[in-house]
Amino acid sequence: MKSIKLFGILLAALILVSCASFRAVPPENFATYRESKEEKSVKFKAISPDGVLYRVSEYEQESEAAVEFWGEALLLKMKNSNYKQQETLTLTIDQQPAAAYVFSFANRAGVDFYLVAAVQSKGKVFVVEAAGKEEKFNARKSEILEAIGKIKL
Repeated sequence: MKSIKLFGILLAALILVSCASFRAVPPENFATYRESKEEKSVKFKAISPDGVLYRVSEYEQESEAAVEFWGEALLLKMKNSNYKQQETLTLTIDQQPAAAYVFSFANRAGVDFYLVAAVQSKGKVFVVEAAGKEEKFNARKSEILEAIGKIKL
């Protein structure tokens, strides 16, 4: 009887470990926060003292599509929103290839930079975003990329 209970406990522990959802850490010198319970897709948020934002969202993948599809969709969406592509990034997130770009947007207050990356895993699409004023974003870019590299899906 003891062996059956022990087996049951071990099985439950394995199920919990295998069902563990995504994990993220904030970039260095960023603080985590929750803005609203209404943003169900947002799984992780952080902000730097100088206003650079970082977040990770999760969406159900409604149709099968390769990472190249998501890359093209991101490019089209951002260019149609008048963002200028600055850089194409080569990223992996939890050993999965990601479509990733840095865009800029000029406005009255200066130039904003926006990093966006999309990766598929377990029937979901994860989107990582970081944004801030050009100088502040560029000063924190390496910490942002390091944090992206630590995401576990």
